Amino acid sequence: MTIEDLLLGEEAAILDEATHAVAELEHYRRDGAQATRGRLELLHRHLVDAVLTRDLNALRAHVTRMAHERFAGGFDVTEVQAAFSALEDAIWRKALSTLPPDERAWGLSLVGTVLAQGGSTLARTFESLAPRAPEPCVDLTPLFLGADAVRTSRSVEELVYPV
Repeated sequence: MTIEDLLLGEEAAILDEATHAVAELEHYRRDGAQATRGRLELLHRHLVDAVLTRDLNALRAHVTRMAHERFAGGFDVTEVQAAFSALEDAIWRKALSTLPPDERAWGLSLVGTVLAQGGSTLARTFESLAPRAPEPCVDLTPLFLGADAVRTSRSVEELVYPV
């Protein structure tokens, strides 16, 4: 048996386990078991396609769309990452009990690579969608010799926090 055989032949068992693991997360619980399983099923299909074709483009496009949807739905990125982890954990458990030892390392490395790439796309997409608060910035010009003079009512010593 190969990883490809396992991913295709054990899909139902993998999805059952992953769905059960994700079902208690806030937004997945809110949306229900059927929606959660459907989401995991779609991710699993993209995972299988990426493993079979060694092409991440469709998976990354799916994850980008998914990240936009989950972000808009109020999901925290950690919830979605937990779904990725639950799917990977279920695959690992099946692989450890099913795959011959010489196939495990190769197969699990393929799965881990695909999910890591998907997780990276997920994190970057969530990051791009998050509103950014302006970084607080203090003008420390008076601390530097040769800087243009700045008018301030505070002395240089008051601007420096003693370390």
